[in-house]
Amino acid sequence: MKTTVTEQETSAARLDVEVPAEDVTQSLDATLAGLAKEVRLPGFRKGKVPREIILQRFGMETVVAQMLEDKLPEWSEAAIDESGVEAVDILEPAQFETGPERGRSFSFNLKVQLLPKPELGRYRGIEAPREEVVVTDAEVDYQMNRLREELASLRPITGRPVEKGHFVTLDFKGTLDGTVIDGLSADDYVLEVGSGRILPELEEGILGMTAEEEKEVPAQFPEDWQDENTAGKTVLFTAKVKEIKEKVLPPLNDELAKDVSEFATLLELKVDIRRKLQSSKEAAARSRFRAAAVQSAVDNATVDVPDVMVARQLESMMQDYLRSLEMRGVDVQTFINENQDNLQALMAESRPQAEGLVKTGLVLDAVAAIEKLEASEEDIGGVVEPLASAAKTEPTVMREQLERSGRIQAIRQNLLRDKAANLIEEFAVAVEPDVSEGVAEDAPVDAGSAETPVADS
Repeated sequence: MKTTVTEQETSAARLDVEVPAEDVTQSLDATLAGLAKEVRLPGFRKGKVPREIILQRFGMETVVAQMLEDKLPEWSEAAIDESGVEAVDILEPAQFETGPERGRSFSFNLKVQLLPKPELGRYRGIEAPREEVVVTDAEVDYQMNRLREELASLRPITGRPVEKGHFVTLDFKGTLDGTVIDGLSADDYVLEVGSGRILPELEEGILGMTAEEEKEVPAQFPEDWQDENTAGKTVLFTAKVKEIKEKVLPPLNDELAKDVSEFATLLELKVDIRRKLQSSKEAAARSRFRAAAVQSAVDNATVDVPDVMVARQLESMMQDYLRSLEMRGVDVQTFINENQDNLQALMAESRPQAEGLVKTGLVLDAVAAIEKLEASEEDIGGVVEPLASAAKTEPTVMREQLERSGRIQAIRQNLLRDKAANLIEEFAVAVEPDVSEGVAEDAPVDAGSAETPVADS
């Protein structure tokens, strides 16, 4: 196939394509053979209709039309690849003056939209806000109290009434006009008083009760309550407190440190928590600094973002969202059917974000090209190996799969974009944050996971 780029503009180009006579003939024969296998005619078994009969019955025009429907998209994609132009969409479908014929080459042209080339502004030496990282004693105390909460125990109370913060075990039953209401009754229900897990009136009514005490508590249901039988009505609850417990926190001492970490003293534990908080806050501050520098470089650039690229980005974002729902056990197809309007609204709201992501990617691509950045085989291997490990296969096998699917190019592009962002960050100049705009805070910062909050030193 011969492809010539003509009439190239800033944002579009025309491709003139010539398909060799041999390919045209083979494609026509393949289409005719396919029709012969599918057509049913009286007197012939399926798939055994002679080609001559097919041509007599349907005519060569039908065969040519089917062949073009099958082959033009393939030829067009091949022509784009052969031309070397970076096309993001086909603006006008293939045009031709004379249809394909056996034994003759076939010529057509198509117009493609080109990948936009950003006009870069300043991207080296950009000023970006970076806040000073300080870990306060209050943040360390917050983490210490979390550890105490994880090791807290519940101690029964006798002779004292229910207060906020107590844990009570109770039975309750809701009635309306003397009839028990389904779903408004429970036995041995454990409640942290003040948590807001039950109706406010019922929770308030429990306050001051003692163990084994029984009490009637009226509760007014809101007008928009989901059950229309009780919406806007007053339900009478009979509540009995069976047991009252209070939370007991372990003391802050060396024994606590030994229970939750590898450290022998409380001081060592606090030092480790402060170190982890410092590291976490510095990583967050650097991330914000990097993002601000990259955003400034994007703002300094000029580029027209094609609608088709924004639409693809939106589609990718929506697919990610739906996959996240599926991972949480949601029936995605049912969700889509029941939330068409909401999903359309979400797409509209997400459009500016999608446009920003596309523009950022184009700017980073341009920076990578100008700076002649490269993604080494070692860089690519650093991405492929974890993928292979997750798939429980060999890196070479995973690499072959990625090559065949074309995903290796996306990996290479993401690596180059990351390197471009690194370069922008490296040359960015840190300045004091504008206090009027505020700085996103990470407090309280988590120093580690709930299971092993201070396991590593």
